Amino acid sequence: MSVFFDNPVQPVLAMSVDLDQWQRLTPISDPAARWRIYLHQLALRAVMAWFQEEFTQAVHPWPHAAPFEIWHVVDGLALSLGEKRIVVMLSEAMDAVELKVPQEWVDLPGLSADYYIAAYVDVDQQRLALWGYTTYHQLKSQGSYDVSEQVYYLKDIDLVQDFSAFWVAQQIEQPPASHPQELSDLPMVQAENLIRSLAYSHEPRLAFPFSQWGALFSQEHWRQQLYQQRQGGNTPVSIEDWLEQIFEQGWQTLESLLPESPTVRFRSAAGGTAVLTCGKKIFLNSAPDDLLLMFSVDIEANKRRNIRIQLYPSGDTILPSNVMLALEMSETGQLLKSVKAGEHDDYIQIPPFRCSAGQRLRVHIQLAESTCQEDFIS
Repeated sequence: MSVFFDNPVQPVLAMSVDLDQWQRLTPISDPAARWRIYLHQLALRAVMAWFQEEFTQAVHPWPHAAPFEIWHVVDGLALSLGEKRIVVMLSEAMDAVELKVPQEWVDLPGLSADYYIAAYVDVDQQRLALWGYTTYHQLKSQGSYDVSEQVYYLKDIDLVQDFSAFWVAQQIEQPPASHPQELSDLPMVQAENLIRSLAYSHEPRLAFPFSQWGALFSQEHWRQQLYQQRQGGNTPVSIEDWLEQIFEQGWQTLESLLPESPTVRFRSAAGGTAVLTCGKKIFLNSAPDDLLLMFSVDIEANKRRNIRIQLYPSGDTILPSNVMLALEMSETGQLLKSVKAGEHDDYIQIPPFRCSAGQRLRVHIQLAESTCQEDFIS
């Protein structure tokens, strides 16, 4: 059981620490960002467990399982509960008297929510307390906006603090909430200039007017590039994490990445069913649409990895001609294998290979002058 009912109307959830996960976050150079990401990972497990126990609707983190590209600069734990979006705001201040929500979770259509929940986190006691919530409409209409911090505030007396009411609300069909209008897309050159300018900014979300920052931050591929730029390069992802259903930096399971395409199947490296198949949308400036980088991984008896790496088109039926997919050694850049798409290829792949656990490798994708690299640890 994950819930301690110290207060019967304000759930207090068990939140286990994870020292192994803290160690895996060592490559994150900014101590504040590392702690924020770690705290959100711990809280995600606790809140997910509570939702799954209390509600019949499907619950999923969004925009994907572990959005480091959001958490490294913006607080907020986002989930979908059935058709509703929920953002949990974490605070380590025991005496908090208000809900504080960054503007990104309110005024960006891809991130705005139906409900906002205030939570107190006590890492030492391994507990997370949900102490109040509000709706999007109430936050916008009754909340205060601080232009200097670009956050919305709502006092504790204006929050609903009885979570039995939240449960009842989920059983009642409600009209869809209104959400903000889409922002204009940033031109590619302007977005790239902003990312370079924000690489070493202490508070990147406050460095430019929200109209510019919001337009950049609302696009997942720009968020990922900003995260990588601020980490000084490409932070490697871990297949060991994937096996524990921990996915970072835009990586998702096949079912999450392509929920509307049940007929799509990716064969494992051994020709059977893979232990896991996951992927990530790749953005290249010279490509007409996103590409899908897919991994299928089998684990053999001696823990060796049997891996197949494939590249697919996202929107079009064929890949851009001459797009290259290559496998390299991370430390030396030594090329191991590469393949290029022809004029009519609907996918390309690195020949299946085996390697030991812990091997550092790099996938390199290139089209004309546009490149993308993804480092990983097998």
